[in-house]
Amino acid sequence: MENARLMDQPQDFKKFGIDPHQVALWEDGIRNTEAVGQNEVWYFDADLDDGSKVVIGFRPKTMATMKSGGYSPNLNLAITRPDGTTSQEFAFADMDHTQMSADKCDVHFGPDYCTGDFTEYDVHVESTANIACDLHYHALVEPFRQGTAALALGDNDDYYYTDLSVPKCAVTGTLTYDGQTVTVNGQGYHDHQWMNISPMAAFHHWFWGRMYTDKYVIYLYDFVTSERFSFKRLPLFMVADNQTGKIIFTTNGQVAVNTELEPTSVGKAFPKTSHYVFNNGDDRAEFEVTWQDIIETRDMYHDAPKDQAEALALAKKAGLSDMQNVMGGTQAQYDQAGLQPAYLRFFAKGGIKLSLNGQTTSSTGTMLYEYNYMGREDPRADV
Repeated sequence: MENARLMDQPQDFKKFGIDPHQVALWEDGIRNTEAVGQNEVWYFDADLDDGSKVVIGFRPKTMATMKSGGYSPNLNLAITRPDGTTSQEFAFADMDHTQMSADKCDVHFGPDYCTGDFTEYDVHVESTANIACDLHYHALVEPFRQGTAALALGDNDDYYYTDLSVPKCAVTGTLTYDGQTVTVNGQGYHDHQWMNISPMAAFHHWFWGRMYTDKYVIYLYDFVTSERFSFKRLPLFMVADNQTGKIIFTTNGQVAVNTELEPTSVGKAFPKTSHYVFNNGDDRAEFEVTWQDIIETRDMYHDAPKDQAEALALAKKAGLSDMQNVMGGTQAQYDQAGLQPAYLRFFAKGGIKLSLNGQTTSSTGTMLYEYNYMGREDPRADV
């Protein structure tokens, strides 16, 4: 089995030219190339006061070009209406009408764009067929980068998977759906991720979400690597003060996790309650959430074609050349790789007890989080 670590040592910052004490604008610019295996995403979402939700992702590549090399700029826009119904559409651009800056987040795919500077962002999508958005994000907390933002995988740091985020923003603007344009307000999130390995190869599972309480913004991205990388837990965790927007606690990697599992419809038990203790010595954060409702289920394993023959038959029926590019894989391929991918999204309640500088405070709130559980059940993975 191979090594995995957070790249947070002095030589790591030197390697990437990163200031360990300040996040620079260029870090939100394009970080990868068109080389085989590389990809990235500029991601935005929002929960809005009228009950609607929006998710947007700008990517330089599709799954196919990640495997073959080259660029294929694409974006997805998903709008959930106040009544709970969701529409998701995709748009593609050619390189003659694409700009991806290395100096900051400044991404243009034809008339669609996301641009910003860690304080203000504008996100505009109009190329999708039936839905659109024009949104402004104003950061309420400073950007968060754990170490260099990179998780290194492999004995020689051969692979990387990253996350750089602005965990809480005020969101204003418009959504267009069902032939109408609606003015919206709410709160949202931005992150930028870049990688040179498939998440299914890199990770057994992860817990990703943020909680907004009356006192704090809490952000957690708890990665547990695949068996290949020794089921290593690599958590990203921070607490920011609501009043100042300043980050006041980040984990040093010392964490204890206890969970209470509950069976789910995808054939695997997921944590019903997750209890984390991040211990930095004199300072510590005790964080716990219990999900109340499952609000999204994607059973990629059981919904996949059983084998290549079924995938090709489904592709022919759908008028596609290769169903696997749509489905992501067959059950036979997942079995061979030791995978059983499933994704659940939860509404949860919980809170934090934070001890800093000899003072302890507590705060509670609600949380939307995802649990992306790609591996098979295995006690070594500490679900």
